[in-house]
Amino acid sequence: METRIKRTALNITTYCNLNCKHCLAFIPYYNDKHSMSIEEARGVLKNYFQVVDSVEHFTVTGGEPLLNKDVYQILNEVFLYEQQITGSVDFVTNGTIEISEEILRLFEAHRKNTKVVLSNYGVELSTKINVIEEELKRRNINYRVSKFYGNDLYYDGWIDFSDHSKKWNTIEERDKNAQKCVHRVGKYFVINAGEIHCCSRSFWRIHEGIIPKIEGEYVALMDEEIPLEQKRKDLMEMYEKKSSTSCGYCVGLCNDVPRVKPAQQLKFKC
Repeated sequence: METRIKRTALNITTYCNLNCKHCLAFIPYYNDKHSMSIEEARGVLKNYFQVVDSVEHFTVTGGEPLLNKDVYQILNEVFLYEQQITGSVDFVTNGTIEISEEILRLFEAHRKNTKVVLSNYGVELSTKINVIEEELKRRNINYRVSKFYGNDLYYDGWIDFSDHSKKWNTIEERDKNAQKCVHRVGKYFVINAGEIHCCSRSFWRIHEGIIPKIEGEYVALMDEEIPLEQKRKDLMEMYEKKSSTSCGYCVGLCNDVPRVKPAQQLKFKC
């Protein structure tokens, strides 16, 4: 059985220097914040690439990943598996911190496989965005800007996912809505706490006890008691499902869901 999937994002920190009310990953609301160490990353990546034969796009994200002191080493470790990454290694940052020289050189060394994704919240929040963009241009490093201020917003803006009440009472209703969700249709998996989950909302709802943790809806990468073939089977079961338990509590990242202004800042510190 081959395990070939489209996308996975590795969350390397739940720390961020922005405090976005409608953060897609609920980062401001985590009380048990954590940054992945290089030792943890090595274990997670080793197990992930044993379970996954190939992935088209592998993303390093957070939180703000540049706040993780081991970010360079983690990125370097990711590139060790570039033969199993058929598209690109993506790096998402919010334009508040300049990318270090050693990371830029690493991106240059892997130029064909690298894409930097800049979330631009306007110069009041993304204070280093222009400097970062100019440096990426100068070095001919592939990048994309997701514009989240003013008009012509990326994906038309953000969605408020804070209501975790049950939305769909039958699996048929749940499946129907999930098939409109960009993340569900695009198979945007995430790695949080050493586990593969369907999306960041699903992980958050399990983390907060809103929904139960159900076999076949996550893969425990670091659990040595689970045979490798079982992990691969669980992954493909996740991949083929039209929806998961979390989808029943979610409006979905759908085109017909009302948008809110991106990056509204909470007053409390995260």
